[in-house]
Amino acid sequence: MEPENIKIIRFIDGSVIVCMCEESNIKENNFIKILYPIELLMDGELDDRILREQYMLKPWIPLSDDLLYEVSVSSISVMSALKEEYLEGYERVVNRVYFREDVTQASQDDEFTPEDLLELIQAKEEGKLN
Repeated sequence: MEPENIKIIRFIDGSVIVCMCEESNIKENNFIKILYPIELLMDGELDDRILREQYMLKPWIPLSDDLLYEVSVSSISVMSALKEEYLEGYERVVNRVYFREDVTQASQDDEFTPEDLLELIQAKEEGKLN
């Protein structure tokens, strides 16, 4: 996964996801394509003047098998790069959520990588694929 493609997005409703983004053509079609979205749930409490924060990661739309979603940019309030220190954790969660851990390496080699899927999406948009 390319670190520059991994973003954290806060929506107008306050929900937050981490995902791979394909940002080209946002201004033209008012939609952004996101891949492997993971929802970030935050909880905090004040204990003896110390603020403790807890984070939980879960599939964004758990009842769907889709990997790619198109989201209206009008529903996004903020989009930013994910801090480098969290990239490895995001990749681990994506592998657990979207790819079964019990799959052998040989069968994983036959599947598309996230980068392959982004290239496929871009090629299709540019008319390089039928």
